[in-house]
Amino acid sequence: MPRRSRVDPSDLSALAPLAVARVADLVALGLPSATISQRVRSGRWRRLFPGVVLMQSGAPTREQLVVAAMLYAGTDSILSGVEAARRHDLNRLPDDRSIHLLIAEDRRRRSVTDLIVERTHRLPPPVVRGGVRIAPVERAVLDAARHCSDRDRVRAMLAEAVQRGRTTVERLQAELRVGNQRGSGLVREVLEEIADGIRSAAEGWGRDLHARSGLPPMLWNPTLRWPDGRFLARPDGYLAEVGMAWEQDSLEFHPVEEDDTARRRARMVSAGVVVVHHRPRRLRIEPALVIDELWAHFRLAASRPAPDLIVIPSDQRNRPVATPL
Repeated sequence: MPRRSRVDPSDLSALAPLAVARVADLVALGLPSATISQRVRSGRWRRLFPGVVLMQSGAPTREQLVVAAMLYAGTDSILSGVEAARRHDLNRLPDDRSIHLLIAEDRRRRSVTDLIVERTHRLPPPVVRGGVRIAPVERAVLDAARHCSDRDRVRAMLAEAVQRGRTTVERLQAELRVGNQRGSGLVREVLEEIADGIRSAAEGWGRDLHARSGLPPMLWNPTLRWPDGRFLARPDGYLAEVGMAWEQDSLEFHPVEEDDTARRRARMVSAGVVVVHHRPRRLRIEPALVIDELWAHFRLAASRPAPDLIVIPSDQRNRPVATPL
């Protein structure tokens, strides 16, 4: 029979406020290892990772799993990947429930079910969120992207990180160049798209469709201004030579200054822009019809004088706009 524990419950709470603890720490506190094993076998406690237990019978919360993983990997481990990106307040993330931890190259810990432990010689300086050491946003989203093969999900995550000002394409590309190259091919392609102005998965579909259409080169997410410099709109795509705007009805990344979609389109039409819009779903299920409609609008736009507007490509958006004297 295992010897009964005489450990003060307050000492257990102080050691593990989230009811997650290393077995070694519990033994050092005075709880016999046989007692710990008996509680796990009986179902009163649960073993989460090697050498780490949850001192309750119910399913662990996400926070308890993260703490348990970091106790297993070591106090100097750093949370990265999807879970770290979520703690940077990003939302458009791959559906990946695994926990990704970075540890120093000389440490010895193995990956187990739902836990990726990556040894690295480039352990980043951690950012603390809610008491948890997490990787900087660039490392976090790139680690998540390298483990995702779905182009649309990678597009959505990286575009959100840039559009919400958490990072820049340049900083992501710099981190990618010096980081782990495994799985980086798709990430590199998506970053090139975002550098060209793509802001979402739907706009990525539009870019792919445009490449098949034979239409002239398109600017992605340029800023249109009136001749006196006043803001007009920021369409998803724009053919400046004929004054045609293409909208994919993806509202998530349109900034506040553009207010609602109907008003934005009305302003463009009043300025002489030919506007064509499609639901994102049609880009996937009716690509041939969408291309035909794009060409029809292009011919209409080409039959009229192009509007006199200032067109600022997305990569020059922050440059000052010269206004007429």
